[in-house]
Amino acid sequence: MRTSSQLLLNFLLNAAWQIALIAALASVGAWLLRSSSARYRHWLWVSALCLAFVVPAVTSLRVYFETATPTTIAPINGTELVLPRSVAAGVSANSVASPFEFQLNTNLALILIGLYGIVVLYRGFKLVQAWQTTRAIKRNAHELEADDNVAAIINKCESDLATDSRGVRVLRSETLPVPVTMGLARPVIILPDALLREGNAELLTSAIGHELIHVTRQDYALNFTYELLYLPISFHPAAALLRRRIKQTRELCCDELVAARILKAEVYARSLLQLAGSAPTLRARARRLPVTTTVGIADADILEARIMSLLTKPRVTTRWKKTLLFAVSVLLLVPCVAAAAFNMRFDVAAQDVLPQEQRRKQAEQELEKKGIREMRSADVLQEKIARDPQFRGELELRREAELDMRAIKQAALIRLARINMDQAIQIASSQQPGKVMSASLDAKGWEEPGKLARDGQVFYHVLIADEAAENTFTHVWVNAIDGTILGTDKELPRKQRSPGNQ
Repeated sequence: MRTSSQLLLNFLLNAAWQIALIAALASVGAWLLRSSSARYRHWLWVSALCLAFVVPAVTSLRVYFETATPTTIAPINGTELVLPRSVAAGVSANSVASPFEFQLNTNLALILIGLYGIVVLYRGFKLVQAWQTTRAIKRNAHELEADDNVAAIINKCESDLATDSRGVRVLRSETLPVPVTMGLARPVIILPDALLREGNAELLTSAIGHELIHVTRQDYALNFTYELLYLPISFHPAAALLRRRIKQTRELCCDELVAARILKAEVYARSLLQLAGSAPTLRARARRLPVTTTVGIADADILEARIMSLLTKPRVTTRWKKTLLFAVSVLLLVPCVAAAAFNMRFDVAAQDVLPQEQRRKQAEQELEKKGIREMRSADVLQEKIARDPQFRGELELRREAELDMRAIKQAALIRLARINMDQAIQIASSQQPGKVMSASLDAKGWEEPGKLARDGQVFYHVLIADEAAENTFTHVWVNAIDGTILGTDKELPRKQRSPGNQ
């Protein structure tokens, strides 16, 4: 449970700034490509949405694998340290402490996870609701009656687009205010009855041609994929911007293809204006259209931009276009790769106390209240242990608590050390040649078990035997952060000092 919570918290923390960075880079790239074809800007926004999910996911997985460790750790001197599962899950024997690590207590972590879960559940509910609304629209649609005029328009659009629409069903709807396209395996185009009754050839050609292009581009399936990608990052406002830009540029792409292959740009622009402005009832009903997973001619609320895009020809040459595309690709991808490597991490283990450890701490306090520390006589203590099972159990709990606190301290030492023990031994040996007898990792200045005070110090203590002088040993203390020598001391083997005594 703790591992999954940390994985999710790391995803949220890194997504908070990485998605904002990706959206900013995509905005700059879209501005650079403003004079080029809309399809390049569309794929730029699509790539940005994919990266907005992939980059935080990769970063959180990297943090997870860097901090994952087995329960048993074997130091260099051969003694094994067995950590509790709650401690071992977040410690790595070879990990390097990150300067961008944030400590969270359990309550705050649960609040963040809970809020994120509420947002994702709400967005998931809205997506399911939109899917059900889409299915209801399809169920309420009817087969299109034989109409030579509509059949001729469909054949013309097929010919201009060089596509075969025999697998595409064209239906009509009495309630649908705008043309839409839906269907993953079997595409369906639904036309409003009001549009069919009007019988305007230009409007029908614009609507049918636009929807056939959606079918050709498989926009419905792609749009559904984008919605699934958006779901886990829907908490971020920048992700909503990426999603909106994808919808807008998708419509601009279809508009460009209609103007290039089916109708003249001026005619198609006039049709868009008529579809949006000449029928007030249709426009008013379109605003009340429930959220669906369909794609259609009225998806993007950027009519003015669509008209201007149709009437303005791209001014970018082929050579300059390739240069721009390469520059925008580098602009988007290189910072994203760097962002994936530059990770921040939430750590909720070091300062939190698990329920079992709380019970052990309470047992220790009870033992202190009973005066266990005042029992100086080993005989009295052994007698009490032998005749009092409850006391014996409390003593065992205290011993387990002490072992766990020691393990937590050792885990914190391993996490804080920037250099490993082999490097510390090499540094000590270069300062004092000889035979290394032992090496250990320790610290002074604990604020609490598992948390070092600001003025605390993590160090390696290396004991080196002097080969030139018998029974002479040198103690070397090496800073575990930067590898500097904290101090050395020559004395007899069993007179070891700590750096604080120098």
